[in-house]
Amino acid sequence: MTPRAALVSLLAAGLMVVVASGSSAVDLGGEGEDESIKVTAFEARQTYEASQRANPALLLVRYMRAPQCNVATGGAAEPGAPAGPMPADGGALPACAPRNGSLPIPSCLDGPPVLPLWSQRRADVGASWAGLPWELVIGYSCPEDAVPTLTAEDFRRLPIAPPVLTTQPDRGWVLVNKETIVMTDPAEQVFRTELLGYGVDVIATPTSYRYDFGDDSDDLVTDSPGHSYPDHDTFHFYETLGTMQITLTTTWSGRYRVDGSTVWHDVNGTAETSVVGAPFTVEERRSHLVSSLCTDVPKPDDC
Repeated sequence: MTPRAALVSLLAAGLMVVVASGSSAVDLGGEGEDESIKVTAFEARQTYEASQRANPALLLVRYMRAPQCNVATGGAAEPGAPAGPMPADGGALPACAPRNGSLPIPSCLDGPPVLPLWSQRRADVGASWAGLPWELVIGYSCPEDAVPTLTAEDFRRLPIAPPVLTTQPDRGWVLVNKETIVMTDPAEQVFRTELLGYGVDVIATPTSYRYDFGDDSDDLVTDSPGHSYPDHDTFHFYETLGTMQITLTTTWSGRYRVDGSTVWHDVNGTAETSVVGAPFTVEERRSHLVSSLCTDVPKPDDC
């Protein structure tokens, strides 16, 4: 199992720390000698919290929140100062040189920046922590980043309803070489879901529309939901007679907010929905003189 897979397995299992009897130990990192783990702010937070719940005597890897050297002035504790109680058995981070501004602290929307996460590894449970190096797991981050990520796959699993396809005229037939108008509803859709045990609000927004008119013509792709006659801006001219059906495919973008945070995040990816309209005929109608009113009952034969 790769280092990241090991960490993701812990996350997926709710970061339950399993402590075996005897000489077994808990390893929340799992990387080999030349492997490195790159974690998100959320994974770092979950890993750190899980390590704090574990039995320290059985840990092979332990974690600490502490400032990072050479940060821009303002907003953080002094370089080298611990984020909380230092381990009583040694292994403290070395003191930092004076700040030189090469590593700016981020400006966050949802609270003060989160201190970097450091890890320290020992070979077995009997080894001393003293003198072992601390390695940086992740640098400064923001509280709004320390939330689970709603992926494009998660977004596509939501029950997004395809918007209604409307045509004008809507009478079961249209005229050849005349405008057939199409339009739809651009309303957003709101969902409530759960992600890794966190409640999440999701908003799906239609961003583009693709109309397949069923006559081998090029699809109409637009970001306009369309308007009714006479302000219509999405329409098609049928050039052949026959029975047709229009397919509307809508592309949706998403944004989400995790409970406990005020910040909305964009979904990195889109979803699609499709709807097929009722069949109709494309017809040719010609005008000619008639002997009576076509509104008469019964209708005259020449109407």
